[in-house]
Amino acid sequence: MSEVIKLYEAFVNPHWSEVLHQLGEQPVFIRAKDEYLYDDSMNPWLDLVGHYGAAIFGHNRQELKDALLAALAADIPCVTPLGLNDLSAQLAIALVERLGLSGHWRLSTLTTGTEAVEGAIKAALVHTGRSRLLVRCGCFHGASSLAMHITDNELWRSGLQALPCPLDIVYFEHIEEAIHELASGEFAALLIEPLQAIGGGRVCSAQEAEDLLGACRASGTISICDEIFSGLGRCGHYSAMQALKWVVRPDILLLSKSLTGAFFPSANMLMRAPIADSIFDRPGCQKILGSTFANNALGLSVAIASLALLDECLDDDTARKKRDDFVIALHDSATRVEDLVSVHALGACITLEFSDAQTCFFVWHSLFANKILTTICSNKPSCLKLLPSLMMQAKSYALFLEVFNAVVAEC
Repeated sequence: MSEVIKLYEAFVNPHWSEVLHQLGEQPVFIRAKDEYLYDDSMNPWLDLVGHYGAAIFGHNRQELKDALLAALAADIPCVTPLGLNDLSAQLAIALVERLGLSGHWRLSTLTTGTEAVEGAIKAALVHTGRSRLLVRCGCFHGASSLAMHITDNELWRSGLQALPCPLDIVYFEHIEEAIHELASGEFAALLIEPLQAIGGGRVCSAQEAEDLLGACRASGTISICDEIFSGLGRCGHYSAMQALKWVVRPDILLLSKSLTGAFFPSANMLMRAPIADSIFDRPGCQKILGSTFANNALGLSVAIASLALLDECLDDDTARKKRDDFVIALHDSATRVEDLVSVHALGACITLEFSDAQTCFFVWHSLFANKILTTICSNKPSCLKLLPSLMMQAKSYALFLEVFNAVVAEC
């Protein structure tokens, strides 16, 4: 056992180290570049986890490093506790334009996606004066004390029954059920993901969104769209809503992960102006949403550079064709192993659904043994999630297909 592993187990988390040991290898990663992580023997590992979606451009993208280094060299104030940050409005304008948002919107820049989820719920509670929440089965909105209750999977609350939920949360499976519930006029907010990443890749179609958000408007319910994972390039557009051709927009839109290139945490909450006014325009509440490192100027600098880089990526027909060809090849692999796997893809979010969880685990473990990193969807463990970077090279796609086809042939 290496000294690094010994120290990690002694001072950090021996239980996670033991999981890796049972998988057959405990990689200690010391370098990251593009779609690869390198262990302490400089073995390359193809990374299709991408820091759970945050490394959408791959690791250590030079344009983002340059933006961060320039901000550091300029000695800009990282935080402005009793002042204003001129980068915030620049980012807000850029996001509103790219996301196709009409009307008057306000931006709150926060630290994590979970913080954005809780901030959106607080805003909905204040704006409506209600305390019920409607969420879809299979969702995942974070692992804080409140967010753990906003999923129907009891796994996330195991051993934490002493933390009761302060809200009345209703789960729904089908859109028709949600519309029926909304008619009561009792809900503060509907919280939905256009694409359920941990839920196995299920999407909310344009027609379902129109019906659902229409029911929210009719009942005075705040619609919150969680694009923390799916937004800003992951689904081949600036948002999954656009990729799925939604014609409607929610009242609150949550974004995170990819804007800071996986360098540090950042999240953004876009709210329609009347909702923002409801929560901030109260005595002593002008800074009621936020945290110590929210609205960080370094993060904002990298975010603005990320949007410019994303513009280039989304216009890159060559990169899109590589990804499309990869998905076609996966479908071809699936037809050769009938009933074993089906392929679902929306942009650079690819889900492989297997006949059962055991088969999925076998494939995931076998890929890991071949130094390829992927993710099992915890809310639907028969599904494997692949998150290629928007700039992944053709040889890396080919490497995955070679190993994947060999693994699936063994099933």
